[in-house]
Amino acid sequence: MSRNYADLSPHDFEILIRDLLQAEFGVRMETFPQGRDGGVDIRLHHNGVESIVIQCKHSPGRTFAQIKSQLESEAKKIGSRFTARYMLATSASLTRANKSEIAAMFSGVRLREGDILGVGDIDNLLRRHPSVETRNFKLWITSSAVLERLLNSELYQRSAGLVERIAKRRKMFVHSEAFPRALEKLNDHHVCIISGEPGIGKTTLAETLLVKLMSDGWAVSVASEDIAEVERAWNPQERQVFLYDDFLGQNSLLNKNEDGRLAQVVERIREAENKLLIMTTREYILQQAELAYERLQRVHEMESGKILLDLAHYTREQRAHIFYNHIHFSGLDKGAHQSILREKRYRNIVSHSNFNPRIIELVTSNFANSGVEAESFYEYAIGALNNPSDLWEKIFQSQLTAIERHVLIVLATVREAIELGDLLRALTAYEDSLQTSRTDRRELNLALKKLQGTFIHINSGMRLDDPANGVHPENYSTMVELANPSFIDYVSTYLASHPEEVSQVARGCAFFEQVETLVYWDLGTAIERMPYAITRDTFLDALSFSNRGPRLASGQQHLLMQAMGHLIGTPSCYWETGGRKPVVTRGRHVFMLLLDLKYQRTLLSRETLHLMIGGVRERISSRSDIVSELPLMRYLAKYSTVAEAMAEIRDMAASKLMESLEGPESYQVALSVFMEIDVASSRRSEVMEAELRRGFREFAYAWDQGESARVNDILECQKSLESLRAAVEDFGLDTTNGTRALSEKLVLLQDELDAEYGFDGDEEEDVDEEGIETRRNAADAGSRKARRSPKADPVDDLFDSLS
Repeated sequence: MSRNYADLSPHDFEILIRDLLQAEFGVRMETFPQGRDGGVDIRLHHNGVESIVIQCKHSPGRTFAQIKSQLESEAKKIGSRFTARYMLATSASLTRANKSEIAAMFSGVRLREGDILGVGDIDNLLRRHPSVETRNFKLWITSSAVLERLLNSELYQRSAGLVERIAKRRKMFVHSEAFPRALEKLNDHHVCIISGEPGIGKTTLAETLLVKLMSDGWAVSVASEDIAEVERAWNPQERQVFLYDDFLGQNSLLNKNEDGRLAQVVERIREAENKLLIMTTREYILQQAELAYERLQRVHEMESGKILLDLAHYTREQRAHIFYNHIHFSGLDKGAHQSILREKRYRNIVSHSNFNPRIIELVTSNFANSGVEAESFYEYAIGALNNPSDLWEKIFQSQLTAIERHVLIVLATVREAIELGDLLRALTAYEDSLQTSRTDRRELNLALKKLQGTFIHINSGMRLDDPANGVHPENYSTMVELANPSFIDYVSTYLASHPEEVSQVARGCAFFEQVETLVYWDLGTAIERMPYAITRDTFLDALSFSNRGPRLASGQQHLLMQAMGHLIGTPSCYWETGGRKPVVTRGRHVFMLLLDLKYQRTLLSRETLHLMIGGVRERISSRSDIVSELPLMRYLAKYSTVAEAMAEIRDMAASKLMESLEGPESYQVALSVFMEIDVASSRRSEVMEAELRRGFREFAYAWDQGESARVNDILECQKSLESLRAAVEDFGLDTTNGTRALSEKLVLLQDELDAEYGFDGDEEEDVDEEGIETRRNAADAGSRKARRSPKADPVDDLFDSLS
């Protein structure tokens, strides 16, 4: 394996050499910070005697000629100070003649040629001790072999932007407790759900797992839109790991029936020996989704396979390593280094309550353009942690050009990846509303290059079919999206404090989805924090509009409604497998109703309401997906002016649904039409509801008996039982009698499983988990003890190498 030592920091290199020599000599060695004991980075100290000292010089990719003067200076500095065996390790390339010359330089400490380790010798030691490479996470994850596999994989062909981002950020990765725990989850459940707050490192952990699994021979597939992409990429004969990043989106409104498909895919992967699934989401969105989607509640792996990623997963040393890596690899000058080294002020950053990997990345990557003196880097960093939103404010207002700000505002209103031609169209519309000069494609490309990394991701490897933009599948297309979801938070906050700019944004929307974003911002708090993860159809009831004042300036609600009316028929700017997502007029009408209902039904004309009703009636008459019409029907039923028409549509929908009653869920949906569409009942609706309730009593008993005879698997039995119980409760029947056969079958299946294995599975799992946790804690404690001398602070040791 060709190893990439350049992506190791000096600290990483010292740890590698220490671990290799410990393995080679079979003893524990100590590491020391640079400068504290001149000429000593590692030593063997046994029974009060210092028997070996090792000096490390991290000079990756350099030749002897390039490091010769540095070695001569070091030799003069240490003179004949050491009587113990002296060794020198360097990541530079050395010949036999080079080693002879180095030995002559260090004659004062009697350095032998055999004790001089160049990069070739280090490679040889790694071959002798492969477990050291496995433990030194940073070495294998940044190896050129892994990089080559990434760049030549099918993943790169499908998701070039993801691969390029992983390749670029590998050197920043820090091995935390969450990594082995995630691997353990995948091994036990085949599914790992990484949740946590924004910026905590969910995607980074997922990408690190991908690199590890890819290096072990797993093929990687990425789902970017919905879980159906996993099903399409499924290859029964291949070892596959699937990544579904941010699988609940920014608001947890799953696509139609995706909760059911997601549950099925998770169960399918759990049972497949050659399939793994990694998903990420924000913890509060996951909690809300589990409350909203009953099918997700029934998926055991949603809890057993979950890792809640928080700062507790980062030890003080790991937090320090995150900060250290960003400082070391960011190219900050010595003045910035000294500003945090002075009085050990880096400790304040490492222990700060707002410490967050994303904030640290923003601070170090943007400091060069901040206009702040290098000597004030510490003040800049601590200020960002004290007030993270202020960091965005400074960057957005002071470090960007007008064009760059316009691009980011447009992307914030889009929220998802947008094709380059659509982005230019949206940018032009926004600039026209500002009455400023238009940005051409060349200027846009220049702005995107400057924004890439900190603000945006660019994927130039997509194949799309979009004749309107001159995009064809045989050519690669460019997709652009925000890299930091927290920036969307900032823009929503910014617009809330600058309501006059909302008018300009509303007038400058080129796509309906952009106006949707503005409606979200007005209906709740920032898009990331909205409490409507209980699905769009119950969103209206979740928000207490009567207690929530307008967030728009006077008249702006009319601008939003006008914009939605103007854009109601425009193509979507969102994409799915090769083409644009189809326009669903029904969904767009929901947003118009949401805004109108907040403003006391003052924005929509009677003609528009009747147009909406006509559309619902036509779709139900043509036997379209009636279930999808229910949210719109609920909202339209709140308008007294169309109550008579809605009663007629309610009866029509109920009649259609009752023609195809096949399972408990279909009965529940049919009942919801009578219970949730709030219009006066008719003679026809009363008769149909009574017929539905009588029919369900007979159905529930027969289905209970039939399913109990059919199912022969615990999970399937649980699924059928929970589905029937939910329907029985909705219809107000006796739960015990209505599900007796399935309940008895489930007990029988569980007894058979216990008898087969001879133990209670839950208790055994608890014991095993406790044992695993005990061993992990002991191993962690032993590892920490081995990595530092009793009196040294490892955080101080780490940052001393920056001096």
